[in-house]
Amino acid sequence: MHWAIKAGIGVLVSAGSFTAIVSQPTHASAATYRRTAATKVASKPYYTTSNTGKTYTFSGSLKKTKMHANHALKSYHNSTWTRTKQAYVYKGNRKVRYYYVKSAKNGATGWVASSYLKAGKDYQAKTAKKTTASAYDKVASHTGKIYQISGTNNYVKLKAKTSLNANLVYTRTKTRVIYKRGRAYTYNYVTAGSTLGWVVSGDIVSESSIGKTKVTSKANGLTSYATSGNVLSPYRSQDFSTVNSSGYTMGKITYTYDSDYSTTNSFQTAVHTLPLTKSTNDAYSKYHFKTAVYLPIDYPGFSRKSILGNPQSAAFSKDDHYLYVMYNDNQQASDENQTGWVIRYDWTKLNQLLNASGSSLSMIRRATNRYYRGTTTALDRQVLACMKVGPQFKAGHVQSLALNPKTNQLWFIKAYKNSTTATVQRLSMSTLKPNASVNFTLKSTVHMGSVLSFDNSGNAYFWTQTKSAWPTAPVNSVKFYKGTLGVNRVHFSLVKQGLSKAPGQVLQSMSYNSNNGRLYLVSDESIFSVPANKLGKLSTADVSRSNFSGKREFEGLVWQHTSNTGYLLTNKGPELMKVVAN
Repeated sequence: MHWAIKAGIGVLVSAGSFTAIVSQPTHASAATYRRTAATKVASKPYYTTSNTGKTYTFSGSLKKTKMHANHALKSYHNSTWTRTKQAYVYKGNRKVRYYYVKSAKNGATGWVASSYLKAGKDYQAKTAKKTTASAYDKVASHTGKIYQISGTNNYVKLKAKTSLNANLVYTRTKTRVIYKRGRAYTYNYVTAGSTLGWVVSGDIVSESSIGKTKVTSKANGLTSYATSGNVLSPYRSQDFSTVNSSGYTMGKITYTYDSDYSTTNSFQTAVHTLPLTKSTNDAYSKYHFKTAVYLPIDYPGFSRKSILGNPQSAAFSKDDHYLYVMYNDNQQASDENQTGWVIRYDWTKLNQLLNASGSSLSMIRRATNRYYRGTTTALDRQVLACMKVGPQFKAGHVQSLALNPKTNQLWFIKAYKNSTTATVQRLSMSTLKPNASVNFTLKSTVHMGSVLSFDNSGNAYFWTQTKSAWPTAPVNSVKFYKGTLGVNRVHFSLVKQGLSKAPGQVLQSMSYNSNNGRLYLVSDESIFSVPANKLGKLSTADVSRSNFSGKREFEGLVWQHTSNTGYLLTNKGPELMKVVAN
């Protein structure tokens, strides 16, 4: 028997046989390092973005320390490590600082080179706080996601659920701070119908900040303001509905003058009525109109005779002492450059003169005509003293003059139909010309309406007739808009419920009766009204509908503020007719 050794194989040879013995490879011993003793340090959070680093355990003595990898850092992205100790490891000529850390994700521990860590919390959070419910919109330039948040404050997980919808208004009810890579981010908990979740605060904007204005110019007593972005809250057409208001929509009217307009050479004295022909059976629909006073036609200082034959809208002062009537030159194009002006009537004094012995309903019309011709009587001069005629300016179609009773300011819409950029202006009650102008855009696909009204709380309203049908809004249905309008802010929302039918074919006016809280929608020979405090939840019974005869153009319905007294402004010829209960 003898040994033969070849290529690491020992072969034991005996008579007629052999046995092979394979030797096992020897692993190199783990590297050893010198290190310092561990010392406590202030607790501090860290995170890592490393895809190659590891944590280790130490074994052996300080002079001969072995390091054993136990966790890969790439498995701990989006979580926080907290250090509590430190030690230095000498690797050749290098001195490397290691921190002893613990993971908030699953409690894993180990030593890690400090160079792999960055100071700050990652995917940790504070407890959510409740907030007052408030409305928010998606920021137009942001994509924005809605997230579901799970886990604890020590380790949170975020999962994107859906994208923010530009056509929804979200209600925020809670806020929560979440840390990512050392930075604190505020998340808002929002709901919109069945959609709910958490949104980064920068992806939504509070509706209270939408439509804030900035001064763009000051010249000739007029301060101009402008908003940026859309001032109309988002909405979805599928969320819109209508309440039935059918059966009272009037067709297009062929306007005619009063029967005695030509026979009296326009100096009418008879009382005319526009009778009620049809109405719903409720307390707010049964009324008719009766002549209160005939308004002037002629006045000196204008480009032609009969210049006052086209009044478009009117509003009483808050104390009902004055009546402001807005006119335009109807021989010009009906756009924002149309010339307009305002006449302020001392309504209190005029009524005293109208009630005096020997007066007539044509008193104002005769006085201004004689003034135009240069011959006036003592009574004429008393009447003329009750009128202040304002300067002419580019006013637009001016069928929207309205008083905001909360601010005691007069506003009208100058531009609305030729562009989605609208212009509204505030009228000085003393100079009778605009002293403020505000430009804004509701939405790239939505024009401002042509009419305007305010309630006692200062809310602004306008209504429109649907021209292009939605599945939820047929042609000639009514849409209501409600919001804020002033020099500091403009903001409107579409009320999610409208009327299935408009009062008529021509949208003429809108007014608010502060004594019964109702909004009135005026078309020719047809007026609807609804309770303002029930907008969005109207029933058919809430919609009062009244039809009239007379073939007059219904320019506006104006209500006094201190009494339940209303007047209809009509043309052919210009006249104020009092609302009289049937």
